[in-house]
Amino acid sequence: MTATDELRAMLDERGVEHYDGTERTLWGYEQTGEDTGIYRFAANEISGGFLQFDMFRITPAQAIAATLGAGTCRSTTDDSAWCFVCSECGKSFPRSDLHFAHNHGEINYCPNCGRRVIE
Repeated sequence: MTATDELRAMLDERGVEHYDGTERTLWGYEQTGEDTGIYRFAANEISGGFLQFDMFRITPAQAIAATLGAGTCRSTTDDSAWCFVCSECGKSFPRSDLHFAHNHGEINYCPNCGRRVIE
């Protein structure tokens, strides 16, 4: 199964209408005028079983959810440890290098998977 076939099957599974061109799969149609409209999402297959994905007319929250994911995670190390290790993606980061951490090394979001860190 190609990446394009997998994408189309996942869209079908979710009941999402899509247009299947020879080069691209388009979905998320939005009427923008009386006689015009756009597809908000487009994907075409590139080498290695990956997709090139384009998004148009999305909110900042949608962009974050699409690229960094949603959900929560926690550190598998205690607060006094020298690094943060994500319970979901397994990546570790030295607490001193986390420029986005709050005071005292508290981390709100994993820099790799984007999930919200909970205690």
